[in-house]
Amino acid sequence: MDSEDDYNGGVVLAGAETPDFSTDGKPTPSTADKRKRKREREKLNKRKSKKSEDETAPQVSKDQKKGSGKGRESKSTATDTPGGEAEPVNEDMAKMDPKLLADYVAQRLKRFQKDLSSVELEDRYISESAFLDTTSFTSPRTLRNLPAYLESFSKFALIKSPVTPGTPHTLILTSAALRATDLARAVRKYQTKDSLVAKLFAKHIKLKDSITTCQTSRMGIGVGTPGRILDLLKEGALKVDELKNVVIDASHVDKKGFGMFDVRDTQKGVTEILGFARVKARFESGEGRIMFY
Repeated sequence: MDSEDDYNGGVVLAGAETPDFSTDGKPTPSTADKRKRKREREKLNKRKSKKSEDETAPQVSKDQKKGSGKGRESKSTATDTPGGEAEPVNEDMAKMDPKLLADYVAQRLKRFQKDLSSVELEDRYISESAFLDTTSFTSPRTLRNLPAYLESFSKFALIKSPVTPGTPHTLILTSAALRATDLARAVRKYQTKDSLVAKLFAKHIKLKDSITTCQTSRMGIGVGTPGRILDLLKEGALKVDELKNVVIDASHVDKKGFGMFDVRDTQKGVTEILGFARVKARFESGEGRIMFY
């Protein structure tokens, strides 16, 4: 007779748990196994649920995600540019009257040049009377609309130029050479054999070549970056005796969402040009004005 401790020819040790066999010959899962399988089923259900939500949710582009950040100025994308390409535009600039523009420039000056004393800040302050109110121009401030903008606020023929070489009636300031090239192309209609639309920036153009251009060419409009234009003013090659418009490409923002007054070096260059003695004298006399495009 078999001993009660014998099991299928083997010996069951005292205190050991005897596995329970079901009718199909397989062992019944322990409590730990049941819990493990339950957790696995829950994870699988969550994955299926998330996948279903992703399929039904509206797709959001990378550009839309970038534009959803908090604390940024209101920006839009205008699509009436040459070639049909989207051009980012800061709409807030078009809504600012002269008082707001003067305050805006002063605030940016304090922000980026904190080392200036109160006396220096006052010397560099640009009065609101220097700014032209262009809020009546309601079209998107894009490359295509720049000629219409200039014609709306200029009481002289943009196609003509002063007799003295290097003496433009209009200066257009922008943040980068590539953008300056686009702007120059946008106003090329005003160029004639006696009136150059001059490109005044450093990329691929040496300073001495820019000086030569100013000394030998009659120009109605000069388009360039603050650094190069400031150098030409200091060299005396670029004259402001007939300067009437200083147009700042303020509505345009780059791919990172920065405008001309959001980058320290660009902002500093612009304010130095606006505060340059001979340029500032044009504003104070009422013969010149600042136009924020």
